[in-house]
Amino acid sequence: MSTTLPRLDAITGAPLIGSWASSLLYMAELHQVLYYFSNFKQDNWKLKSYVAVAFTIDTISVVADYACVYLYTITHAGDLVYLTKQNWAVPLWFICCNCVAFFGSKLPRLPVLATNNTIIVCFLSILILATFGGAVFSGLMIVLFPAFKDRNKVLISGIFYIVTQVSADITIAGAYVREFMRAKSVFRGQRRINNMLNRLVLHTIQTGTATALIAVLALVVFLIDDETNISVGIMYSIGRVYVLSVLVNLNVRKSGRPKNSTISGQRGATHNTSAQLDDTSEPHRSNSGTRVKSSVLLPTLQFTASISETQPPEIHQVVRTDAQQVPEV
Repeated sequence: MSTTLPRLDAITGAPLIGSWASSLLYMAELHQVLYYFSNFKQDNWKLKSYVAVAFTIDTISVVADYACVYLYTITHAGDLVYLTKQNWAVPLWFICCNCVAFFGSKLPRLPVLATNNTIIVCFLSILILATFGGAVFSGLMIVLFPAFKDRNKVLISGIFYIVTQVSADITIAGAYVREFMRAKSVFRGQRRINNMLNRLVLHTIQTGTATALIAVLALVVFLIDDETNISVGIMYSIGRVYVLSVLVNLNVRKSGRPKNSTISGQRGATHNTSAQLDDTSEPHRSNSGTRVKSSVLLPTLQFTASISETQPPEIHQVVRTDAQQVPEV
């Protein structure tokens, strides 16, 4: 049996550096969580519970990061047999990250696109479910075959998981950008509103492509050398990016705002811009006569919610003027 230590920079060094980057993002995430609970105490308990659960799961993922590094570098330092395997913290981290992505980022965004994009929503639903299934299967394979020499057994499911995850992230970002551009056509000529929408488009592209780039980079590194932890270190921070994208969207609002507002556009099209979860499902009538339901899974994640929370006071005057010109349906 060989007594030569494996490449520690690729086995223990990569997760160590990844945990540093993850720690920095986690501090930003913690700041956003504290800001949310301090400034949006009037939010519905469902939304608060959603944020708390997502943050808790991601915290478990961060603890798994630290446990993995500690076990490799302290508890089992110099243990040749242990250094050739993935410890229990790796599958725990992997499954927690994907639970955050599934329940905390991807799934809540589907109702936002469901009104006018049935085909896109169906396609996204398939991608998201496939991503979650591939992640769970890959995690179980790591538990059953922890040795680095058995990484080939998780190769197919890992590639499938990464491809579907990247496809879902890019498709969601593209769908949101499309909705923002449609909103810009409603407020054509309104410079302040269009500037704000341009910022929302940029924010959506940044948050949507960040996780995709991290996943693609990790996949490329994994395919080049699948017997190291470099790809694991790269993926360590992806859960924080998902949670941060959600928290930033929530905290962009202003506290003390009205609960509901509507933006009426051409042909009586109306977007619900509720800023809180509403327990009632009773339909309300907008200025254009279109009935809109206030019961939405996570309306604060809607792009129109961001519009209503950041728009200047003049927008409401524009909305009322436009609504008077639209015939009642």
